[in-house]
Amino acid sequence: MDILKDLRSSPMSRLQVRAVAVAIALMLIDGMDVAVAAYAAPALSKAWSLDPVTLGFLLSSGLVGMAAGSLILTPFSDRIGRRRMMLLALMLVCTGMVLSVFAGDVVQLMAYRVLAGLGIGGMIANLNVFVSEYSSDKRRGSIFGLFTSGFAIGATLGGFIAGPLIPHFGWRSVFAVGAAASIIMLAVTWRFLPESLEYLVSKRPPNALARINALLLQMHRTPLDALPELPQGQQVQRGIKDLLAGRMAIQSLLLWTGYGMMIAAYYFASTWTPKLIATSSGDDGLGVTMGLVVNFGGIIGCFIFSILAVFLRSRHLLLGSLLVSALIYVLFGMTFNQTSLAIAIGAVLGVVTSANVAGFYATTPTLFPAALRGTGIGWMVGIGRLVSIVSPIAVGYLLAGGWKAEDVFILFGIPLVLSALAMATIWSLTSGKPVGEQVSETARVG
Repeated sequence: MDILKDLRSSPMSRLQVRAVAVAIALMLIDGMDVAVAAYAAPALSKAWSLDPVTLGFLLSSGLVGMAAGSLILTPFSDRIGRRRMMLLALMLVCTGMVLSVFAGDVVQLMAYRVLAGLGIGGMIANLNVFVSEYSSDKRRGSIFGLFTSGFAIGATLGGFIAGPLIPHFGWRSVFAVGAAASIIMLAVTWRFLPESLEYLVSKRPPNALARINALLLQMHRTPLDALPELPQGQQVQRGIKDLLAGRMAIQSLLLWTGYGMMIAAYYFASTWTPKLIATSSGDDGLGVTMGLVVNFGGIIGCFIFSILAVFLRSRHLLLGSLLVSALIYVLFGMTFNQTSLAIAIGAVLGVVTSANVAGFYATTPTLFPAALRGTGIGWMVGIGRLVSIVSPIAVGYLLAGGWKAEDVFILFGIPLVLSALAMATIWSLTSGKPVGEQVSETARVG
């Protein structure tokens, strides 16, 4: 495994930069595909006369698929490879997006959103692992900031596209654009995305040595004469069982809780904000504008995190961002009916919520050893998605029950505080030691 350690401590090669660039582009497409439902929601609600509860279930349907994709599909990347898993996930996304264009009723559209979400969920968790494995140690924090920004950029592009398209061509047009973009990225991924070098070294599929040497030559590295010896500790890793054994159980549960609370608040803001603003103002166009503002703020937030990560520890940035986010949710609720001020605070809302996501992605690799990285990240993201599914549905019920939109925003400050407490507890329990080392100790004790 010395070749992997050497690559991680060296400047990134052109192949590594290309691999990360393709991964960021895939995140961009994921962001667009997830956001189109939120941008289409106002027009879709009118076209099909949907009540708030039904709309909440529709907005959550994609999250159901994303949860299943993270939990079920991502672990297969340890068997069939990161590249093959990415292509399979993209095929599911393309199929779901194309079918969404031709949905005849809300039930069909929910089913197609689940299918697309299945691919998106499997892809995002897999991309996290892939980017971690192709990034150098020196650049990993900054790269994850840029990587996370891809999702916000895609969501923002979706808004720019939805604004002029929906009034002229209807809500189906944004799904058509998303389908076309996904198909293009399927071709790009097939042509330019390499297999993970770490996967080839660790899992040793057929022709592993030849495939490793082909990648090393592209990195201008000396080919290997034989496969490197695997460390003995890798042989005893048992996947999810290690994450739920002994002292690691409480840490895993806290991690899943922290991520779930954060992502629930994130998806409430990203899925419901355009609809709530449109309803409050009576202007569907303003709803799209608000969605654009929030997502553009998200792009800025990722870049800010990427820059600050050079000077500050990512965990400190994450804790600060979570607490500031809680405050911003409360302020947004208090100024919800003051349109100009709400738009300005909405931009800040986008900044801090996306910084939260970047913070979790940047700190997650230090919480899992390499042998458990795919399983650990897949389950963290998957369980987080399961928690976040409740968010849009619950909001639908709250609104139907007479809650005001501004009160709902204030309410969602609570999960962000709980998320900060969960993560602070994890780092306190480990006393600065990476959770990965705790996993190894648990495996030896077991």
